Amino acid sequence: MTGLLDGRRVTTNKLDFTSTVPLAPHVEWVKEARWVEDGKFFTSSGVSAGMDMALAVVANLFGVAAAERLALACEYE
Repeated sequence: MTGLLDGRRVTTNKLDFTSTVPLAPHVEWVKEARWVEDGKFFTSSGVSAGMDMALAVVANLFGVAAAERLALACEYE
């Protein structure tokens, strides 16, 4: 609602998707995505999707090997 994501591709929790979309009409909503990366912004569609997204951020910042090590350390498959 602040406009920070205006013009960006984003997603949000599927259970609240239809209620959230009208609050930010200038955002490009991606309903089918688990997580979306648009520039420096990452958004996810739920709890496990948030874990997937967090690992993608780690891969983006530190490389895929670091994300794989983190997933193994967290026992996240």
